[in-house]
Amino acid sequence: MELKPRVLIVGGGAIGALFGWRLSQSDKVSVSLVCRSNYVEAKTRGYLVDSAQFGKGVYRPKTVFQSIDEASLCGSYDYVIVALKALPNIYDCADRVSRVITPKTMIMLFQNGIGIEDPFVARFPHVPVVSTVSFVSVKYENGVLKHGGFSMLASGIHLPEHRSIYADKLQYICDVFGDQGVSSIIEQDIQPYRWQKHILNGSTNPVSVICNGASCQQMAKNPHCRTLLEETMAEIFVLGKKVTGRAFPGVDGIVDPESATSYIKSIPVPVYTSMLVDSQCKRPMERDVILKNPIALAAQHNVDVPHMKALYAMVTMIEEGYSK
Repeated sequence: MELKPRVLIVGGGAIGALFGWRLSQSDKVSVSLVCRSNYVEAKTRGYLVDSAQFGKGVYRPKTVFQSIDEASLCGSYDYVIVALKALPNIYDCADRVSRVITPKTMIMLFQNGIGIEDPFVARFPHVPVVSTVSFVSVKYENGVLKHGGFSMLASGIHLPEHRSIYADKLQYICDVFGDQGVSSIIEQDIQPYRWQKHILNGSTNPVSVICNGASCQQMAKNPHCRTLLEETMAEIFVLGKKVTGRAFPGVDGIVDPESATSYIKSIPVPVYTSMLVDSQCKRPMERDVILKNPIALAAQHNVDVPHMKALYAMVTMIEEGYSK
């Protein structure tokens, strides 16, 4: 009989594979992975890993499912890590994973953007929903998982009434990550960390699409584009502090727009945003959680965000033009 807590990771892309790999190194949990587009590759060959932090190797998941339905036939899960793209204009993430959620499950959202927790809390009000912010440089391409020299997770239980009840359960999985070299912290209020990451996500993602293929470093080094990035970042700083009522934690030394673009320029390897890659492949972009949701919050809090509104209009037109 399996007594170890069971972890199901939904999404076999870069984030799901990296953190599934780290968890799989532990004997304290049992890890399964749901893959869709790369199911055959993950099932047969696994992932070739090239990590500056953890070294090189091959990650062969013990159990790989092709669908949520298949995973739901194999018992219940203590932790469900959602590493899908957040595309509420295309599908409901909470609905997609509903068949593997039980009263004993802790849902952990390893997703970018603002407002990602709301659909899960609405769908599963009595299940703990954890918002996890990953600070990591990783990409998955041609079967290779390429990871930089740092990995950090900041997690927090979304609803205040669940925090004391499920604190030990969250601590357990965070300790497992920590044992495997992933810096993992727990915050009572995780939203300042989410907005901290959004400084880069909410600016470089849409601007890279408009710039038609530029890397983050190219944008930060171009004086005109750098100004656009920094003015967009300034809106995110003001809005995030207004929404959360708190200062940002300053991860990576990013405390203002200028330090953010300096940080980008210091990264030695070219970085291309996920939104840019999606645009180039004519896939749906995470425009709602990156731009639309923050714009709605800005209206509620009387914060002016003209750059974010302009970027949202442009990336929406680009996506709607895929079929033309």
